[in-house]
Amino acid sequence: MREISNKIENKINIINQKFENINNKMSEIDTKFESIFNKVVNQNQNNTKTQNDIESLLRMLNTNNNSVFSSSLNNFRNDSIIEFRGFKMRADVAAKFIKLEEMIKQEFPGRQIIITSGMDGQHMPGSKHYEGKAIDFVVEPLTIEESKKIEELAKKAGFDVYNEYIYDSPYKTGPHMHIQIP
Repeated sequence: MREISNKIENKINIINQKFENINNKMSEIDTKFESIFNKVVNQNQNNTKTQNDIESLLRMLNTNNNSVFSSSLNNFRNDSIIEFRGFKMRADVAAKFIKLEEMIKQEFPGRQIIITSGMDGQHMPGSKHYEGKAIDFVVEPLTIEESKKIEELAKKAGFDVYNEYIYDSPYKTGPHMHIQIP
């Protein structure tokens, strides 16, 4: 029995070492990509075609692997309108949302976090959605009590929050979290 236990422990150690190697390689790739990306952006900051190419590249990279995308957002002016996960918003909103999303994933592992609205859709007159300063999102599944924790995390990430899991608004389409930058 002890021999089997030792073999299992050895296999687990091998697997953990392989995961560590993969993570190290991914970090190297992220660093190299960021360096190349920054060089291209700095060389072509005022070139509209290059800006469009960069935004296309970011859309392509925009997956749930946020590390490359997040660091790349630093190359945009905060008020630049970008497309993030299929929704238009300011670059600084997307960057803060990525940080919030990481906080939510730590607190609620395995939950789906889905942006449901950016600059699109119908919102209250004067809404920050129209300026790209606000987004709506849902976390699935989520209880009302858990939504209070999400609200706290959003505030820590630098957002003003309106918890539409709890409170109604005239334009509410269902339970969601409305976040915006001041």
